[in-house]
Amino acid sequence: MLRGLTQSLALVAGLCWSGVALAQSAVENFYKGRSISLVMGTGPGGSYDLYGRLVAEHLSRFIPGKPNIVVEHMPGAAGATAANFLYNVAPQDGTKLLLTHSLPLIEKLQGEGVRFDSRKFQWLGAYDQISQMLAIWHTSPGKSLEELKSSEFVLGSMGRSHLSFQWAALLKESMDAKFRVIPGYPTGGSLNIAMERGEIAGWVVAWESLAPSNWVQDKRVYVPVQFTLKRMPELPDVPTLIELSQGESKKIAEFLAAGTPHARGLAVGPGVPADRVAALRDAFDAMVKDEAFLADAKKRGLAISPRNYKELNELTELIVTAPPEFVARVKKLIGD
Repeated sequence: MLRGLTQSLALVAGLCWSGVALAQSAVENFYKGRSISLVMGTGPGGSYDLYGRLVAEHLSRFIPGKPNIVVEHMPGAAGATAANFLYNVAPQDGTKLLLTHSLPLIEKLQGEGVRFDSRKFQWLGAYDQISQMLAIWHTSPGKSLEELKSSEFVLGSMGRSHLSFQWAALLKESMDAKFRVIPGYPTGGSLNIAMERGEIAGWVVAWESLAPSNWVQDKRVYVPVQFTLKRMPELPDVPTLIELSQGESKKIAEFLAAGTPHARGLAVGPGVPADRVAALRDAFDAMVKDEAFLADAKKRGLAISPRNYKELNELTELIVTAPPEFVARVKKLIGD
């Protein structure tokens, strides 16, 4: 009897292994010889492009079949245009991957023009969380907290649903400041050019876009406040907005900060088959632990602090289930 049970268990294990092998073989056969796109909601230049090219150069090694990965730019609506495309138009076969913006925040705070459900995106993981700060050009006012509060100047931003606008608007409200925030710039590169030309005093920029320029070290740019959960090691003397805020403003700052990992995430559309999603998630998990990937990221000055898809699902749920009355207060406070 024991011998028969052992044989049965061995047969079941063999069948399970065969099923896994067949699934892996099917995924490998699908991707082999193909080109897939890594779609991002910004133009060339800026931190999204830097990370996108890093991921495109390494992820293929871990996907069965090792497909070629090309970067595809689709700027518009602070990342919503690309998300709408992945969700509604792109083939749901795993050949289109999305380098995501803070989609749950966009869904809750933008509303108009959003044609996706963040919970139905199939998240692969996040390679970091976006670390943003206010960059002020050295010839402009606003270089200190006192000047931020009392001086009149203009900050630029991307769309109103983009964190570059939301953080700036919340800062203005929290400090009862006089500066104005002008949305509508398409890329980080265009904002940098506008800042250098004096069209704007500065903007809320990602550290990965700012650090390689050495503008901070050369004192061409000043950083009076950062929009992170904790102070970055690179900016130990610069306060966070959460530190500077109180009451409702502080709760909203914490709410927005919960969306920062999504701005460094990867996802595929809701209809991509489960076996390909599983393979892509495994590939992502392997990539963010790979020594060559981590060394290349360090060489390019790009931080890596990964989260898996389960963690992103939990953060997504936290944001999209926020009470409507709280979301209404957030919209009012950030000037929507």
